[in-house]
Amino acid sequence: MSTLIKQEIFKLARKRSTWLSTIVLVVLQVVLALIVNKYPDVLSIEPIYMDGFLGLELIFFFMVAACSSIITMEFQYNTAKELFYRKYSRGQILISKWITLFLYSVYWFILTYVVTFGLKLIFFPHFDLTKNVGHGTTLVISQLQYVGSQFLSYWLILTLVLLLANLFKSSAVATSVGLIGYFLINIVSGLMVLLIEKWDWIKWNPLTMLMYPAQVQENTTKAITHLTINELFTGNVIYIVIFLGIGYVIYRKRTV
Repeated sequence: MSTLIKQEIFKLARKRSTWLSTIVLVVLQVVLALIVNKYPDVLSIEPIYMDGFLGLELIFFFMVAACSSIITMEFQYNTAKELFYRKYSRGQILISKWITLFLYSVYWFILTYVVTFGLKLIFFPHFDLTKNVGHGTTLVISQLQYVGSQFLSYWLILTLVLLLANLFKSSAVATSVGLIGYFLINIVSGLMVLLIEKWDWIKWNPLTMLMYPAQVQENTTKAITHLTINELFTGNVIYIVIFLGIGYVIYRKRTV
């Protein structure tokens, strides 16, 4: 399977969009850092730093695009047959794609926060990462917890995108669902409060699990979700496993 993973990584590395999106990410981070540095009274550095100078938002779009295309492109251009007729099983092929995408997402998160820390050293040297932000937690620890929760919640959406990518030959549908899901949580959060208050069992739906990062950052969200942070973590993991499992079954039975 290591050969399959190497091949998938090679294909990602050869894609022009991979390097173009990397340049776009870094440039936009630098531009935002310059703006915050110039207008400190208008823009607060702390929330923007936590968010990786908007890097977290950007990398989500890059990851959704990669997840939706890594499977659908093979069926769209009829290259899946070549893979299926080789010595590897369909299961091995799909798992190699999952591992590649996981490594790809790690790449984006590391890049985002290496650049973020570099911009902090250059433009905001007096911004104290060790200051207490409450409950005996420092800013740097709070950031690590928030980034970890975002990573997990992103993967909840990405596994749904991968599931849908197994159902369609075009990546457009899978990409659209991933992006809609990302924005939907902000739109329906108010409605979710009413529904959970009326029917407590609704709190276990996937949209509630996407509130995990918000609750890690601000524990008052518990009044909305009716779930603890540990329950949200477990719920995210369970849904990720479910979506991957369903996608695995569909991929193994899919016709070419």
